[in-house]
Amino acid sequence: MHTDEEIKKEGFRLLSELTPGELETLTEIDFEVVLKNSNGGSDRYTIFFERGFADEKSDWTVRNIIRPDKLQDPEPKEDDKIE
Repeated sequence: MHTDEEIKKEGFRLLSELTPGELETLTEIDFEVVLKNSNGGSDRYTIFFERGFADEKSDWTVRNIIRPDKLQDPEPKEDDKIE
């Protein structure tokens, strides 16, 4: 698995590929980040960005990173039970 810094770096790279016009009306955005792992495969993450405003300036910050290894399996459901 990759570090938060590696995931953020790739996320900011993807963010930088968008034009100011594409980002103009957005206050949040998410990307799927795919990074190669040491086994020759790929690891996928979802990174959520949020635009913050201060002193008439705006900047993007990372709100959350979803790591597949941290996801929990859902609890088993009982048959014929509505949740």
